[in-house]
Amino acid sequence: MTTYRVEPTDKALIDAGEAYFWINEQSEKTALRWYEGLLKAFRSLEKNPNRCPVAPESVFFDEEIRQLIYGKYRILFNVKGETVFVLSVRHGAREYLKPEKESEEGE
Repeated sequence: MTTYRVEPTDKALIDAGEAYFWINEQSEKTALRWYEGLLKAFRSLEKNPNRCPVAPESVFFDEEIRQLIYGKYRILFNVKGETVFVLSVRHGAREYLKPEKESEEGE
């Protein structure tokens, strides 16, 4: 079985940091546990990332976007060769991720 390299993008790391700080406002202990679990979820993508379903966002992009559910959050990623690129960490209640150029046009 292939072992994939997992590469979080800057956006995914910023998303994760923002979520961590929001959770930390309620409970430092919960935030730390959440973040450790998030990193474990990222590492789980080293094995068979294609087990995860295609994300609804996939229709907005030229490449296939998949999602891994982690609690109330969705880890959005794509697979290129033997590398998994984590694109975003989004709360499930947020709107779907869309390409940046499309969202800029609407502003």
